[in-house]
Amino acid sequence: MGGRMTFTRFSARLAIIFSLFHIAASTSAAKPHILFIVADDLGWNDVGWHGSEIKTPVLDALATGGMTLEQYYVQPVCSPTRTSILTGRYPIRYGLLHHVYPNGARLALPLNETLLPQKLNEVGYRSHMIGKWHLGFYSWKHTPTYRGFETFYGFLGGAEDYFKHSSGAGQSLPTVTGSSGLDLRNQTTADFTKAGVYSTPLFAGEAQRIIRNHAATSSGTPLFLYLAFQAVHSPQEVPQAYVDPYMKTISDTNRRKFAGMVSCLDEAIGNVTTTMKEMGMWNKTLVIFTTDNGGPVHTFSAIGSSNWPLRGSKHTLWEGGVRGTAFFYGSMVKKGGKYAGLMHATDMFATVISAAGGNTNGTLPLDGMDHYLRIIAGEVTSPRDEVLFNYDPYAPHGNSSSGCCGYAGLRQGEWKLLVDPGGPDGWYQPGNVSQSLGREGVSSGNRTVYLFNPVTDPTEHHDVAKENPDVVKKLMDRLNEYIKQAVPEGSQKTDPESDPAKHGGAWTPWVKDIDVFE
Repeated sequence: MGGRMTFTRFSARLAIIFSLFHIAASTSAAKPHILFIVADDLGWNDVGWHGSEIKTPVLDALATGGMTLEQYYVQPVCSPTRTSILTGRYPIRYGLLHHVYPNGARLALPLNETLLPQKLNEVGYRSHMIGKWHLGFYSWKHTPTYRGFETFYGFLGGAEDYFKHSSGAGQSLPTVTGSSGLDLRNQTTADFTKAGVYSTPLFAGEAQRIIRNHAATSSGTPLFLYLAFQAVHSPQEVPQAYVDPYMKTISDTNRRKFAGMVSCLDEAIGNVTTTMKEMGMWNKTLVIFTTDNGGPVHTFSAIGSSNWPLRGSKHTLWEGGVRGTAFFYGSMVKKGGKYAGLMHATDMFATVISAAGGNTNGTLPLDGMDHYLRIIAGEVTSPRDEVLFNYDPYAPHGNSSSGCCGYAGLRQGEWKLLVDPGGPDGWYQPGNVSQSLGREGVSSGNRTVYLFNPVTDPTEHHDVAKENPDVVKKLMDRLNEYIKQAVPEGSQKTDPESDPAKHGGAWTPWVKDIDVFE
């Protein structure tokens, strides 16, 4: 009897020890360092693991050694994807319906939105941001270091020169005549010292500095590093040394220069990951990589990118505009897997928080869902069955080939509904050689409606709207429910007071905080 009791007590103690070990291990695993990398305008066919002729050995090794996302969707343009990632909420929730947050407009992500770094800080992270913000900056309270990031080095607006670090107003929207200025900041101070320094290695170098400093001063604290490169957005600029390796293999000049930009980005990411290894942080790091939208091809800011064999381009709701190139990598992630679960950029918020061992308490109602355990295990199923691509109330500019406005789209299960999805809407091989379209959709009032099954027809060659009127009606009804929930967008008109000439030659928040009401 006594021997049995001793064994029972030993077993109980052993169970407690294993339980505590499991909890400790889970807690440790729940707080990895998180390196979240965003590439700008990177197309589906612009990376090696998708069969591109562009060499991306660093990204290829991470993607194939981790978990690629096979049915992951982003928004068709920049700001909406970035807000989706950082809030976990669809852009319709805060009035980002049309295009992006332009320089000089009194538009920004509302201050009542809780951002990802704020939630990570709650569970002990130190959060830093490098690169592109593009969530609006008319007041200081709308800028990174007031919204959860401990430090910020980068630019507040959208597109700019890679060497001069300057940009204009409005990005083709109403502008202040002649308004152009520096857009590069170290914390809140304009940095005029980096003229001539190419932004891709500049941002990577700053990331390396942050990593080294963190290892030296905060080794016991998890790091969240949000690294949003300018690359590979237009303009087409890159040191010639990165273009030269493609002189004999890529004949199209735009594609060749773009390849050099991608190669420089790949090298920069390699430099960052090498530094994490040198600092002993790599085995405890979760890497998340995503593009913000599909590559621009044919007409809109065409810089040699390719979404082949997917249809369409940035600015459109075709798969080429919204199917995102992305992966997860880390010691906690199953190697060489493909996550086929339906996923959207809004899901990054809850998924990252889950990886960090945090919770989403205190946020506004989320559209995003937690995929973390499914991704690291390589499961097939997804917690979501539906994705809202976008709703833009602006009328199209004449016809569907003009793109960028007046569209709406919804994915539900295996079905994808598109309403005036925009253009370019062809299939563009590297070099932007277009194939003919051959499908016209069905009429719904004054709009053109398409229905595809992207599971069996990912290239969207077969519109089946006519054959499935009940499905079209069901998805249109659901889409209209979202449209009723959309928050109206504010004016995108440029405020004359934003002119950089009035602020020392740099784009600077110009509205006093006392005037901020949203």
